[in-house]
Amino acid sequence: MSKKKITYSDIAGALGVSKMTVSYSLRNDPRISEATRIRVQQKAEEMGYTPDPMLSALSNYRHTSQEKKRSAVLAWLNFHRQPEKQREWEVFNLYWKGAEAAARKLGFELEEFRLKDLSLHRMQSIFKARGIRGLLLTPTPADEEPGAAELAAFPWKEYSIVRFGESLRSLKVNFVSSAQVNNTILAFEQIQQKGYQRIGFVGHYQRHRLFSSGYLWAQQALPQTRQLNPLFLSSHETFQPLEPLRHWLEKQKPDAIICSALGIFQSLEKLGYNIPQDLGLASLSRHDNPINAGIDQIPEEIGRTAVLSLVSQLSENRYGIPDVPRQILVEGRWADGSMLPPLTVPS
Repeated sequence: MSKKKITYSDIAGALGVSKMTVSYSLRNDPRISEATRIRVQQKAEEMGYTPDPMLSALSNYRHTSQEKKRSAVLAWLNFHRQPEKQREWEVFNLYWKGAEAAARKLGFELEEFRLKDLSLHRMQSIFKARGIRGLLLTPTPADEEPGAAELAAFPWKEYSIVRFGESLRSLKVNFVSSAQVNNTILAFEQIQQKGYQRIGFVGHYQRHRLFSSGYLWAQQALPQTRQLNPLFLSSHETFQPLEPLRHWLEKQKPDAIICSALGIFQSLEKLGYNIPQDLGLASLSRHDNPINAGIDQIPEEIGRTAVLSLVSQLSENRYGIPDVPRQILVEGRWADGSMLPPLTVPS
């Protein structure tokens, strides 16, 4: 004998509330108080309620359609001191293009809001007046982020939020980023396949930059005689000082280098190295630098994924700082280039 399926009516009867209250509570609708939502959700779990997937999909569609009628805008928050320069970076411009295309396909408009022009307090007033509930926190240099007091005063609990990468790390919200570890392993393997034996790494040593983790892991399969010590830059260095770089090159003797920092190509030229005659060179982001071999992080897909995550939160009425933040990592793809020619001819 099959077990009776628990319905909204059963839950409503057990709690003495309406079916609409049950429906809204199970969707985390903010029109129902948090206390009531928790009580309904706990009772539903206790009674063994399981949603009908077809009805849930229909309900979400109707709810999302209603939300879009009220406000079809997602906010792109630009905290740069010179906000017009943010999208001069090709990678960030492609984030925007991917996000804008995804928003448009889902019936939303992506609109930029600049901290240089509007304080967070003023933005809050605009968002409330226009019913904007979805925020994209875009990449921001650490020294240009809003102050802790300003961030703390903003009512994040009223919004669905997605962060790009490791900017604004004090806000423990869902974020989308490139798969730095996997991308570095992919680059290492591709360089090996081209016949290079001593593959070095030059990049930043920071907690939120995980490229070096991928490099160190990839080296573990090699004999120790072919494992090279990476050259780490401090967080403020864009161009590597020449003497430490020269010393590292002479000691480690790489035949190819994986770079996660800008300016390495120019520094090598100043030291008299010819690329690729003397060294093969690959970048972990082919955008915004002259190194044409390496990883395409597919920034458009990162932007698109951020919007898909944000709209999903909106449709499920998930607002504020989550108890368990989610990280979505987008894997890049390898791209050949003249700065890393093969040393061996495939058989």
